[in-house]
Amino acid sequence: MKYLNSINHYRALAIVFIVAIHAQFVAGLKLDTYINQFFFNVISGATLNFSFISGFVFYLVLYKRYKYSTFVKGRVNRFLKPYLFLSILPIVVSLIIMPMYWDNSNLAAYNSWFWYIISIFKYVITGAHITAYWYIPFVIIMTLMSPLHVKFIKLKFKQQLIIFGVLLIIASVVQRPYTRTFLFQAVQSTIYFTPLYVMGIMCAMHKDRIYKLLKGKDVYLLIIALGFVVLQTNNGVLGLYKNHFLAYNGVDLIVFKMVFMCLFFMVWLHRFEHVRSTIINSLANTSFAIYFLHVYVLKLILTIKNYYNLSFEGYTLLSYIVIILLMLGMSMIVAIGVNRLFPNYSFYLIGYGKKPSKDLKKN
Repeated sequence: MKYLNSINHYRALAIVFIVAIHAQFVAGLKLDTYINQFFFNVISGATLNFSFISGFVFYLVLYKRYKYSTFVKGRVNRFLKPYLFLSILPIVVSLIIMPMYWDNSNLAAYNSWFWYIISIFKYVITGAHITAYWYIPFVIIMTLMSPLHVKFIKLKFKQQLIIFGVLLIIASVVQRPYTRTFLFQAVQSTIYFTPLYVMGIMCAMHKDRIYKLLKGKDVYLLIIALGFVVLQTNNGVLGLYKNHFLAYNGVDLIVFKMVFMCLFFMVWLHRFEHVRSTIINSLANTSFAIYFLHVYVLKLILTIKNYYNLSFEGYTLLSYIVIILLMLGMSMIVAIGVNRLFPNYSFYLIGYGKKPSKDLKKN
């Protein structure tokens, strides 16, 4: 299998977009102009990039040596264990400062400990205790569903295309979960993100044909994607489309935008297969750890800002860029530092580092 440096570049770019979305809230970047709203809508839905990349890598790297038990154990080690470890502090803090966040009165009216146990369980299955952690319960569901992805790979292309189209339409209506307190938001997220995942599989299967067919045409893919952004912005929708489960609230345009955006990045970044960058490789290699850790950095910056009553008014754009760099840089430094201090446990603690030798032998 030929190594695709462009997918490594894509992973780095994807994590930058995700951090950029969250940095906006700290920097206080006002979304009161059309340009700012347009830009925010461009980067909104960035997590769909990871869904596409995951599907792409599943076929390209994992499928040929796929074994269900091994695959599940690998995902548990890489995602679930760091998720549980890094969730301890925010869950404890949430229980202290928001003890009634979950309404457990019907289940635990006479036992406060039972109330807390039920609350902890709800935090774990939803990821509601901290920004961005909702993604991990969804990943675990996708992991458990991997036999279906294997069956999808074995279908004929026309069958795959029909399934993808149907799933895409369903996702655009279902949208993303409306609130963090929805216990089954991981299920709703699975419905929403699956189309881009299977699209990633399809693109990996037919990558050479796609590269050849769309060579030099990547700009048209970008124009179509930006067309959806214009439509969304003109409709007055800012950021993500969110909806109550099994309720109709219009059509999500972001998921359609990301179909063309993912194709654009796949084809455009293929132009730079020869480029080798230490910074890009570091971002890509630590991308999972950055995803886990950047919310801690975000909370730190926000706490300092509020404590000292800092205002970025007048230079919000500069502060926005600085905060993005801080969140990326500090997360990378922590990830690398933890890996050096605890080389045998770093992979389980933050999702970054060398796999322990026992796992390498089994995989």
